[in-house]
Amino acid sequence: MSHSPARHSRRLWGLLLVVVLVALAVWWVTDWRRSDPQGEPPADAARNGGTAVAAVAAQRGDLAVTVGALGTVRSLASVAIRPRVEGELLEVAFEEGEHVEQGQLLATIDPRDYQAQLAAAQGQLVQDQAQLASARDDLERYQTLVERQAVARQELEQQRQLVRQYEGAVASDKANIDSAQVQLDYTRITAPSDGIIGIRNVDPGNLVASGDDDPIATLVQLDPISVVFSLPSQYVPTLREQLDAGDAPTVTATTVGGERLEGRLASLDSQVDTATGTVRLRARFDNDRGRLYPSAFVDVRLTVRTLHDRVIVPEPAVQTGQDGLFVYVVNDDDTVSRRDVEVSASENHRSALVSGVAAGERVVVDGIDNLSDGAAVRVVSDALPGESRDTATGDADAAARDAS
Repeated sequence: MSHSPARHSRRLWGLLLVVVLVALAVWWVTDWRRSDPQGEPPADAARNGGTAVAAVAAQRGDLAVTVGALGTVRSLASVAIRPRVEGELLEVAFEEGEHVEQGQLLATIDPRDYQAQLAAAQGQLVQDQAQLASARDDLERYQTLVERQAVARQELEQQRQLVRQYEGAVASDKANIDSAQVQLDYTRITAPSDGIIGIRNVDPGNLVASGDDDPIATLVQLDPISVVFSLPSQYVPTLREQLDAGDAPTVTATTVGGERLEGRLASLDSQVDTATGTVRLRARFDNDRGRLYPSAFVDVRLTVRTLHDRVIVPEPAVQTGQDGLFVYVVNDDDTVSRRDVEVSASENHRSALVSGVAAGERVVVDGIDNLSDGAAVRVVSDALPGESRDTATGDADAAARDAS
């Protein structure tokens, strides 16, 4: 009786060993059949006439090739509003953050000193004009006396010089009046362009001058607006050719919030950054709704070229093998043929093919993992051109679940 527990334990261990061996044998057979390309097809395929796949018809069309970059929003016009004359700031005539129009009054500087300077210049002009008129009258009298030989010709020449002197004084007075008027006009600070006025840096009552470090405020133009970004210099020749031809490439900017705006490339910088091998570009955007704000970062995509009249297939259809790229084409007898292909470019989940597939032929986009050349298939989803692969994949997965 004392040995029965030990015998019972050995029986349990033996039974457990048998279960493990059986499980290993089942796993080995299953794995061998799955890995053997000449083995029998899966049960689902055998029962339903072939492997369930989703297919899409290849289309002939154009493919825009883009390149991405990180861009910074820049105003096309950013102006520091500074005083151009010295004086007490009497008034700030704007609200922070408001939209202002060109010529709108922004601030006023005490004009009294400049009004006095203008009045003095005008008074000096009147005085010199009177002296000039008197000198001209004397000149006419001297000319008559010289003809009568009543005075020496030297006195006539001296009088002519005096007239010229007063003429110069009058011209100088007029220039002084213009200068004084300009200085007086500068006491009224107006908006140089339309835009958004920023935070006020100076309050009324302070003495301001043209050499102050801080501007009264900063005015930025928001519509239109630009985005500045950099691209490798290898794109410069193509982009320059398009700009020179008047065919500015399309640029899209995506904000942090996910909103996309479309603009056009406006210009390229005149030199390449030797440290990075890149060149700066500027794109121009309409911004009437104010979605782009200066100094904000945006994701930029620039159309560098467009491939015309190419066979287009969904990018998931193109597979990579030991011999290169290939696709599976669905034949009329519900089998697939493996075709080697050459891809010229891929963009937005679509690939443009140089060779290997004709327009209208159906290529497999889902269920590819279980296929081989000549395998029988059952197309459970004929995705339309432009239909997302997720939709086709969902249909194929649903069919596989139904079959099981």
